[in-house]
Amino acid sequence: MVEKAQKEIKNLNQQTLFQKAEIKKRYMDKTLERTTRIRKRFVKNYINYLNQSLSSTLLKGKEIVLNLKNRLIRDLITTLNSLISGSIDKNYENYINYLIETIKKVKPNLEKQQEIEFVFNSKDYDYFLNNYSKLENIFKNPVEMHEDPEDFIGGFKVILGGGLIFYDYTISNLIDKNIVSIQIEISKIISNIEIKSIEDKFDDFIQIQKNKITEVLRKYDQIQI
Repeated sequence: MVEKAQKEIKNLNQQTLFQKAEIKKRYMDKTLERTTRIRKRFVKNYINYLNQSLSSTLLKGKEIVLNLKNRLIRDLITTLNSLISGSIDKNYENYINYLIETIKKVKPNLEKQQEIEFVFNSKDYDYFLNNYSKLENIFKNPVEMHEDPEDFIGGFKVILGGGLIFYDYTISNLIDKNIVSIQIEISKIISNIEIKSIEDKFDDFIQIQKNKITEVLRKYDQIQI
């Protein structure tokens, strides 16, 4: 009887141990599952935050680059105007030859109209007023001249048909036309260099942060084990 009772107690103890082990296992499984879920959610949120930071940083970087590009173009236009103005003052005779040759080149487009009016800046107007024959000899019909109230560096404007047609051959307009291609080249250079540099630096930063958080979670796993 005693032996039977002892055997039953032993079996009961074993069953109890098995039950405890099973309960513990289920608890550990649930804990591990919950921990894994929390960890994945944390990593996902952290990476989303980093990516949002990257987008924000790149946007600010592009704004900086755009401002830089616009400033460079403004400075370039100012410099070109200054250089050309200085060159005209030093070589005015060559500049007048340039004007006359340009007028001869566009002559076929102008002679289709009966009324031809040239508009010059104040200095060039005075020159052609005193040397009208140089302008008159180019055309069959008489041409008119006027001084532009808004002075410009150089070149000329042409008004045809009493104002129906207008051509702008001023140096400022020539610069504006050519500055478009310069803008494109500057945009390519700055975008490729500056934006790529910002992206590379921030990509490196994000990777470092990802490595750090991975290491922290790895140490956390060791503690849990």
